[in-house]
Amino acid sequence: MSFVSLEFLLFVGVVVLLYYLVPKKVQWIFLLLVSYAFYFFSGVTPLLFVVESTIVVYLCGRVMARNIENCKKKSEAKKLNKKVLLLAVLIQFGILLMLKYYNFIAENINSAFNLFGWSGSLPMVNILLPLGISFYTFQAIGYLIDVYRNKYKAEQNFFRMALFLSFFPQVTQGPISRYDNLGAQLKEEHDFRYQNLKYGALLMMWGYFKKLMIADWAGVMVVQVFDHWTEYDGLQVFIAILVYAIQIYADFSGGIDMARGVAQMMGIDLIDNFKRPYFGTSVSEYWRRWHMSLTNWMRDYVFFPIALSKTSSKIGKWGRKHIGGNIGKQLATYFPTFITFFLIGIWHGAGWGFIGYGLYNATIIVVSMMLEPTFAKITGALHINTSSLPWKIFQIIRTFLIMAAGKTLTRAHGVRAALGMLWKCRLMFDFDDFLTRITEMGLTMPELRVMGLSMLLFFIVSLLQENGIHIRDTLTKCPLIVRWAIYFTVLGCILVLGHYGAGYSASDFVYRNF
Repeated sequence: MSFVSLEFLLFVGVVVLLYYLVPKKVQWIFLLLVSYAFYFFSGVTPLLFVVESTIVVYLCGRVMARNIENCKKKSEAKKLNKKVLLLAVLIQFGILLMLKYYNFIAENINSAFNLFGWSGSLPMVNILLPLGISFYTFQAIGYLIDVYRNKYKAEQNFFRMALFLSFFPQVTQGPISRYDNLGAQLKEEHDFRYQNLKYGALLMMWGYFKKLMIADWAGVMVVQVFDHWTEYDGLQVFIAILVYAIQIYADFSGGIDMARGVAQMMGIDLIDNFKRPYFGTSVSEYWRRWHMSLTNWMRDYVFFPIALSKTSSKIGKWGRKHIGGNIGKQLATYFPTFITFFLIGIWHGAGWGFIGYGLYNATIIVVSMMLEPTFAKITGALHINTSSLPWKIFQIIRTFLIMAAGKTLTRAHGVRAALGMLWKCRLMFDFDDFLTRITEMGLTMPELRVMGLSMLLFFIVSLLQENGIHIRDTLTKCPLIVRWAIYFTVLGCILVLGHYGAGYSASDFVYRNF
């Protein structure tokens, strides 16, 4: 069931109404039933996979809890629980690996066989990826790691664990929640509050605006140029690359806004997944603002364990002793950075472009760390005021261009095509007959105006939020007539000017495919 379908809106309306009508003690049971119904609408297979994950995670959590209770020594319990955790990780990530990456692995093995003239090949399999498996797999493993670390006790109720992993607003594209946040809220009884209903509906409407007024119009241009990039000139390709960076942000953040809005209407606050990433002044800051539930997951469960390991400690001591300087101090963080972003890359998809995207980001971050003292000397020698607004604007634009270039790897048809598109951008400085060339990229001039004005509004709202202005709070303080005029204007624009129609499915969200 797609978030952008009428069926979903009717589903949400009925769910929210009944949620506040059922006895408060069974609200969580009601949510479990509707969450499983949501999965069932997507097919029996996705439902079976989420049930399997729930069984594995619940049983492993209970075994770890029993080991903690029964073992006299903490070290003995930790040793046993490490084996249990490893088993769960192998099962869950093994399933994800087979479903999401088997064909990619098989294709590359077959290519290697052919290269060396060996006979035999692995068969390719037509696999339909279950709904949300990348998200709830990471959510499940994060829960087990937290239990292993004694952050909180394992959940004793199987059905509450089932709800945590299947809560329907977040299954399509996240966010990747933590049990001490979402699990605790799902247990609570929630009274009806008009403000929750209003704020949730406004957040949903803003999500639909970003999806239908920006992302889907931009998607027409992106598909046209990326799929036929050799037929376009350097300026057109450059514009398409920038538009894709905006499209994927509007698409993903719009979907998250819809999910958070639905949850908020029921008094449940899902964690925010974005903090205006394109206002980041460096690639590192960009990743602290983009898809925060994933980057925080990778930070807590991948980067820190590697960076704080005995091996990294030895590398750090060696670096400080034999290399010295800035590089010697930071040497121990370079390897964890590459591992983390390699995993972030392949999390997004099975392909060399995704791997390249992860390593591209890691390389930029590591090189920036290495050259930080050099950059400081250069800006000092040039007497650049690094706290000034012009310098910050320069950093923002620079970071946006770097990230837009990197995202090309995730959308182009192969690494070679991505590099070809980026190379073609060197010819982007020919502005003759600019407007005509823009209309050759898939959208008419009126459609371009709609998308452009929507992007402008998106930028203004983001700028206000970046400066600490809470839009929904501000709107509620406006006079009644002004407030509802704004609501109806935005809603009317979505209905009249939004890019929508028959045939929508959950796969229309870009991150649904990741």
